[in-house]
Amino acid sequence: MAKQWLKNEKIKIIEESKKIGITNAALKYDVITSTINRWRSEFKTKGEGVLEWGNGIQTKGNIKKFKSHDWIFKDPVDMTTEELR
Repeated sequence: MAKQWLKNEKIKIIEESKKIGITNAALKYDVITSTINRWRSEFKTKGEGVLEWGNGIQTKGNIKKFKSHDWIFKDPVDMTTEELR
């Protein structure tokens, strides 16, 4: 599972990426550059609240994906034969 960064850690990485560059910050903190770019973009357009875990664009997309697979959360006793397959 990927590391879950705290909001203050993300802000620190964003600020440092402005000083030393995205590639250097990515190497220093072991984060891929596209993640830092996404954090910077979300921070710039929506403010620091979006950096709280669970508020970002990527999480919102995953929630939609899981809602389409609601059978994941069912008790096997309550599932149909087709859902069990």
